[in-house]
Amino acid sequence: MKENSSIAVVLDALQRVVACSQHQPGLIAELFSEDYRQQVDGKALDYAQFMQHMALLKQLTRSMALDIIAVAGQGEAVLTHHQVRVEKRDGGRSLVKVLAHFTVRDGKICACDELTQLLEGEHGDRDLGSRVSA
Repeated sequence: MKENSSIAVVLDALQRVVACSQHQPGLIAELFSEDYRQQVDGKALDYAQFMQHMALLKQLTRSMALDIIAVAGQGEAVLTHHQVRVEKRDGGRSLVKVLAHFTVRDGKICACDELTQLLEGEHGDRDLGSRVSA
């Protein structure tokens, strides 16, 4: 797979899955491999836990807006530096910095190794990148 197409897969997934206010399991299945694995701030999520994580985020948030600061790709590896501006349903707001290394195979994201940093917001929101239960 060409670098540009790997980058396109990742950016498409970030916009259509993360920045969308609706939980879309079918879309996630289209863009993420069934054997997807994610490491976030030292926590490991498998595909089912990632699906749970996304469902919970959509319950907790009114909106999540992405700002891509930098992106680079080499082969199946895509690195992003982005920020996510979160507006929660309870009125709270957060800003999270994300450094992520995605692996794309056969047109789907199969792995992500991610570090997040809460830049603004409540201290309890520091696990927004990995939370799977309320």
